[in-house]
Amino acid sequence: MGKFRSARGVAAAAAVLALAATGCGSGSAADASSSAANASGVAQAGTLKVGTSNNTKPYTYEENGKLTGFDVDLISAAAQKLKLKPQFVSLDFAGLLPAVNNRQFDVAAAAVGITTDRVKMVDFCDGYLAGYFGLLTAAKSGITSKVSSVEGKKIAVLQGSITDVNSATLIPGAQIVRFPDNNTAALALKNGRVDGFFNDYGPNRAIAGKYPALHLSQPLTVPATDFPAGWAVRKGNTPLRSKLDTALKEVVADGTWLKLYKKYFPEDPVPSGSQLPPYKAKALK
Repeated sequence: MGKFRSARGVAAAAAVLALAATGCGSGSAADASSSAANASGVAQAGTLKVGTSNNTKPYTYEENGKLTGFDVDLISAAAQKLKLKPQFVSLDFAGLLPAVNNRQFDVAAAAVGITTDRVKMVDFCDGYLAGYFGLLTAAKSGITSKVSSVEGKKIAVLQGSITDVNSATLIPGAQIVRFPDNNTAALALKNGRVDGFFNDYGPNRAIAGKYPALHLSQPLTVPATDFPAGWAVRKGNTPLRSKLDTALKEVVADGTWLKLYKKYFPEDPVPSGSQLPPYKAKALK
């Protein structure tokens, strides 16, 4: 009896030690995974969780049930350079920056213009895209290439966008009407509730193509070189910001950026040489 008890006690002790060793091993693996994620600036090791929108063609939009667009393809290429798997989450544009700071995802990528107010909220990588703003309108609106022609006109903007924030300076005298997304703004223009839509040039061109019977055009355009779009990360997330800056340089150097630019902006001027990103926004200088 005594020997049996001793043997059983030894076996039990060995089982406890084995469990303890297994527990320590799991903890070490978890700690290593967490450490790797922290070093990369991502919440989950091996994954880049990306916040974006899904209705701002050609930047980010759904086609045949799949999320696509310039921003989607570019951030995916950057993630590949960093050996990270991109995972996308769609939100209304106005909610992207608060959400990235609340750690709902690692980075926001949705043609987010870099402004002085926004850099107080989040940290931006170097700019990856600069273009034009355009005022989309019908021929009978009375809006021309002169900024003064918007005086008193009802002009739609995307709420929280750079055109919204800078509307008082870029189109002074206009009556600004804010909308949560491009679709509702376009419908307001279609139904005559607004005189024009002040937005990025590319998405406006897509809207004009959607409603050919309206004969929409953009008589007024404004250069946006001082306000490039940039990837936004949580304030203080220097590891991820630095890695994304490096990845951007790599996708420009290997021709990926230019290939995607030509694909999604076929009617826009093609930048070359010093016109290629990365761009330093006025707000980051």
